[in-house]
Amino acid sequence: MTFREFYQKISSRIVWGNLLAMFLLSVAIIVGLLAYLSHYTHHGETITVPSVVGLRSDVAQEKLEALGLRTEISDTGHITTMAPDIILEQHIEAGTEVKANRLVRLTINSAQARTIPLPNVVDGSLREAEMRLKAIGFRLGDVKRVDGDLDLVMRLEIRGREVRYGERISVEDPITIVAGNGITE
Repeated sequence: MTFREFYQKISSRIVWGNLLAMFLLSVAIIVGLLAYLSHYTHHGETITVPSVVGLRSDVAQEKLEALGLRTEISDTGHITTMAPDIILEQHIEAGTEVKANRLVRLTINSAQARTIPLPNVVDGSLREAEMRLKAIGFRLGDVKRVDGDLDLVMRLEIRGREVRYGERISVEDPITIVAGNGITE
């Protein structure tokens, strides 16, 4: 095939017609895709998330779902001065603009304080026991001193009752650490 024959074939109406058809089809596909994405993603349509902190959980969920948002209770906390089943936090801040069907995670107030298994701090130092118990989230009461090695933890008590390693304890109950006073006989 000579160069002249090749040039005549690529400059024919059929080739240019096919190139034009491919270009027009590409433009139509791109325009159609952009229109579909705009509709599918609800471009420009937003919902302002209201504040539901302080509401009962059922009322808060109804309020959010009426706006087209999904809800999930993802955590609990415990504040003794508040009634149980009250929303403590919401995990999309109030006033934020979001798309429909967005998930809002809620934290509710539990009826009881959480309980945690008591770690083994007996036969360790007073300082270590205080730090470990505070780090986990327990409240500490007064240190009770008895005869024994100085600052050696002898036992733990809650309201005069001895508690042992592994027992589930409410974080609201203050723990009394019974430790040695340094007097050994």
